[in-house]
Amino acid sequence: MSNTTPASPLQISHFSQLQENTDKQLSTASVSCTYEGDLDSAKMQQYLANRLTELEILRTSYQSDEYGALWQQVASALSCNVTEFDWRDLNDSQIEQAKQQLYAQKNDVGIEAAWHKLVVAKVPDKTWVYLEVSALNTDTYSIYAIFQGLVQAGATGEIITDEDELIQYGELAPWLADFLVEEEMAEARAFWSKDKSAAALESSLSLARYTQTDKSGYKTADIALGDIYADLQKYADEQQATVAEVVCASLRITLNKYAPSAKLARAFAIRDDESLATAQGPLTRTLPLFPNTHSNFADAVREEVDCTANGVDYVECFSKPYEYQQQGFSFCFDSIDCGQSAPAGIEKLVYLNERCKIQFLLIQQGSATKLQLTYDQAEIDSDALAILLKACKSDLSSATAIELSKESDFLLQGKAVEAADETVLDMLTKSVSNSSGQIIEVQGASASMAEVELRANRFAHHLISLGINKGDVIALCLTRSIDFVVAMLAVLKVGGAYVPVDVSLPRQRVANMLQDAQAKALISAGDFEVDGCQGIDMSAADLSGYTTDKPAITVSGDDLAYILFTSGSTGRAKGVSISHRALVNQMSWINSAFDFTASDRFLQRTSASFDASVWEFWSPLLVGATMVIAPQDINYDMAQFLEVLTQQKISRVQLVPSLLELLTEKAGATTSNSLVTIFCGGEALKTQVARQAQNTFNCNIVNLYGPSECCVNATSWLYRSDLKTDFVPIGMPVNNLIMRVVKADGRLASEGESGELYIAGESLFNGYYQQPELTFAALNEQLGDGRTYYKTGDYVQILADGNLLFQERLDDQVKLNGYRIEPEEVAMFVTNHQLASKATCLFNAQHNALTLFYIDAQVSEKELIASLEAALPEYMVPQQVISLQEFPYLSNGKLDKRALLEQAINFSNQSYVAPTTETEKTLIAIWQQLLDVPFKIGTNHDFFEIGGHSIAAMKVLNCIIEQFDINIGVRVLFEHKTVAQLASHIEPLILLNQNDEYASVSEEGGML
Repeated sequence: MSNTTPASPLQISHFSQLQENTDKQLSTASVSCTYEGDLDSAKMQQYLANRLTELEILRTSYQSDEYGALWQQVASALSCNVTEFDWRDLNDSQIEQAKQQLYAQKNDVGIEAAWHKLVVAKVPDKTWVYLEVSALNTDTYSIYAIFQGLVQAGATGEIITDEDELIQYGELAPWLADFLVEEEMAEARAFWSKDKSAAALESSLSLARYTQTDKSGYKTADIALGDIYADLQKYADEQQATVAEVVCASLRITLNKYAPSAKLARAFAIRDDESLATAQGPLTRTLPLFPNTHSNFADAVREEVDCTANGVDYVECFSKPYEYQQQGFSFCFDSIDCGQSAPAGIEKLVYLNERCKIQFLLIQQGSATKLQLTYDQAEIDSDALAILLKACKSDLSSATAIELSKESDFLLQGKAVEAADETVLDMLTKSVSNSSGQIIEVQGASASMAEVELRANRFAHHLISLGINKGDVIALCLTRSIDFVVAMLAVLKVGGAYVPVDVSLPRQRVANMLQDAQAKALISAGDFEVDGCQGIDMSAADLSGYTTDKPAITVSGDDLAYILFTSGSTGRAKGVSISHRALVNQMSWINSAFDFTASDRFLQRTSASFDASVWEFWSPLLVGATMVIAPQDINYDMAQFLEVLTQQKISRVQLVPSLLELLTEKAGATTSNSLVTIFCGGEALKTQVARQAQNTFNCNIVNLYGPSECCVNATSWLYRSDLKTDFVPIGMPVNNLIMRVVKADGRLASEGESGELYIAGESLFNGYYQQPELTFAALNEQLGDGRTYYKTGDYVQILADGNLLFQERLDDQVKLNGYRIEPEEVAMFVTNHQLASKATCLFNAQHNALTLFYIDAQVSEKELIASLEAALPEYMVPQQVISLQEFPYLSNGKLDKRALLEQAINFSNQSYVAPTTETEKTLIAIWQQLLDVPFKIGTNHDFFEIGGHSIAAMKVLNCIIEQFDINIGVRVLFEHKTVAQLASHIEPLILLNQNDEYASVSEEGGML
């Protein structure tokens, strides 16, 4: 057979159905429109002739050989079949009758022939155009594309050709066939082996009450959706879906009402590859993908989105079993987006590549959008169809009628307190005037609040002399100390905004932060410099010549107080900018809510670069209390922590729950202390931990919650011993904050329901500094009540009493030992700096650690880790790095994170080395129990590479001290990371202890 090639699997499937049913709507694809005005029929004929010449598929006919195989043959030429009518003398009824006759008119050629027909009819002030093409040679997209070009040629005289970009269908047919036999596609084909075909091809219940033997053939009916199209589009955008997905999800729900076992199959085009986007010919398959039916519409839409992903991924690999080739689907869904610039709206478009009882075709064309039903009259009676049409429109209208702003909907509102027109500086002035409080460095100096205030005034004048002005952003590169407090106050007194910087951060990260903050200067102890930023050495500043009067600079509530940098998913940290008004609202609430007084003694232990430190600094300053600044080591030494709490008579302290758990374990039974309140935040607080802590320290336990974007704390809850939940609620909003909980379907949640937390009110941040796009995305969520909300990304439940219970994050952001981390920032650093071609970073909850996965490394693993350590904070450096050949993906094309985490849990890049001494065996037993890894730990395994972290290190330390009766500090584990190294370090201490020569050995103040 010259010029003959095998037909594609899609053509074969369609052809086999035509052997049983030669109905015109199954064998013919057609499209029509009514154009307002005259069309140039000569130009339309010229365009069609060009298409017939350019596109081989339009000249293709078919024949079967003696073995039943189907072949396609391309004719060298095919003349245009064009008919013109003049209907201008006909009335509307006569015109409609003439159209129906053309729709029903069968062709005088067989289904194997290559044929087409163009009809151009002039009607009063309009032109009606109708095009037919063999259904074996086209699909919904292809016939519409030709038709659009046809009408465009008639309307403008412009004949568009894309001859240079054409891919002939004959070239694609073998490729489509290969998908069904190639070995490398076996795994993809297996997706369809899970009884999907059998489920699709079963004889499902339909809407038919009986079979109407006196009627046959397909008819069409329309549902106008133009009046709700804007709502559909808005809802689709909110759900990150397409209008087609929203409509299809609604149809599944509607069908389920009348035919619970009905299956709605969906058409998918094999055009996902960019090179095939405009390819012509039959490239659409109807697939048996049936999401679960949900009464909750948002859930149904989410399922539909997943269905789309599977359809796009696996459409090439679907093939019906041979015995089912001639059987179609009960119900099918297809869609075409005509865009906004089409020369005329589609009146009717019919293309069926499967026999079905009803095909739903969504024709998107703005205000003329409609849902077209092509139905088999033998299966669907007119009464049933009328019910279905009404239900489809009603369900679609109801699905998009989301009213979020009703006053009757559930609203969480903090106590409304009239905000005073003042700043924290005004509050400080009142406090200092009659304060006996002081700032104490546990291992250093002390100063009264009055002395700090005077020093801050003098330093502020010094800053002014150096050119610092109101509105300037100044970095504080100082350790937590009296000097830090003085510098913080001084910056605010000159009208500036301070940026607290953790001096342990890599210099490059600090430089990036200060560049993003446009910092004019940085204040340090003379030991910190950043290129392009004016350095101010606080330790060398002679302040004796400056007045102690506060600068005559007016600071308002709208002025920025500070900018705090948090991890960002864009690959760089983002600066959360907080105004004086937000800070005043936060401090006024917390100071009054918990009755802070001048007699209180606050422990300041949180790094100044984290928002939890804000109230640790400002509460004692504003109530005239005593601030005790703890040394950094206290966070890793629970014995020292307890000692400081007791000796310094601390009344208020803040801890992350994991640290509170360790502190409680170390304290043992009820301890004698001065604690009034322990505040928890940064992690979910287990009820058991809160209960044990309350019993041990005999004080109140308060659970705090709040993103940095809401100025530290947005909710609080005082723990009660009768609590029944496994986790402590996060409570109710603080003063002047309003919260909504929005369900996945966009509706507001009420008692007992869950959703994403939205926050509005006085504590809201001004935005991400100098990052308007991120700010817009974060603050652009309005719920119809005139308020601007921050979309937290936190999933919460509203309890029966109105309190909130935190459940999970909706994105990949994590809190690791209280630190807020966007794992994507780590991955983007790797790829942006060309350390590897691909990377992803995930939080391993089992090990409470970050794991970095990467492909095609451009540097060694050692160099990769060194680069991460040089650029990222210590808490953001992954404790596990794993090189892969490729990433695993789900059927919808998304990264298979579960598979990656399983690899992380089971991964060990070290070969096993067995212990040889009793000390090594004991240490391995401790590690094995606390780290809970599935592989055998050897003496050469690095503690931090196999899931260890600072909290786990402290637990290991406690076990070692108890097991061996020796006194060591946690940093021993950081310096001796393997069992072999650690055993070598502690064995001499064990020996000395056994010989009773030393009760303990200490280094640097009693700790090794």
